[in-house]
Amino acid sequence: MTTFTNATTAPPALTVRSFLLGAGGDLDTPLRAHGTAGPLLGPVRGRTPAADRAVEHELATVIDDFLRLDMLDLMADGWRRYAALRDAARRTRNAPGSEEVVALATHRITSAHRPYVDVFVDGVKIGTLDVELTVVFWISGLVCVIRDAHLIGVRSGECGIDASLAVQGVTLTEQRGGRLDLPGAFALRAPVLLLRDEPPDPRQARTVPGAGTR
Repeated sequence: MTTFTNATTAPPALTVRSFLLGAGGDLDTPLRAHGTAGPLLGPVRGRTPAADRAVEHELATVIDDFLRLDMLDLMADGWRRYAALRDAARRTRNAPGSEEVVALATHRITSAHRPYVDVFVDGVKIGTLDVELTVVFWISGLVCVIRDAHLIGVRSGECGIDASLAVQGVTLTEQRGGRLDLPGAFALRAPVLLLRDEPPDPRQARTVPGAGTR
């Protein structure tokens, strides 16, 4: 089980990569173990084991970039769709300086991503790798604070995390049962703009002191 803990200084970003692979993990080994690139490279003439490994390494590097997503950003994207938080955001935006405390029932946020990688050899496309990344947050006891349309803090809440990465329909890595301390994780984060898709009325626009939006 992976556990994220609070710190007294700003913590590094909690990325999907760090959750799935850990500090020293890589994708080269699971890609090779599952023979992911083999079917694509099969028709290529003059293949060598070294060339196959080079292609697998490049594919691993590209897929690795997809995993640099910030866990808290993914969670915030899910909360932006919750009516209770959006309603509180509108009310506090219309009453500058006001603050609301909102409690949410136990809920789940699923963040699914399906990028793909086109594979070329000698300038010729030989196929496409389909990637599927799924992150599920199981959240309970959430009490958060909204001010000026921003989520500025989390007073309480527990979060379980499951995540998996599949390529060509084959699961390369997965982690289940991760735990995240929500008050600690959000304590040192910039306020989160909840109405990113709703520009404020210019007559009521104001800046939240110290707020950087994501």
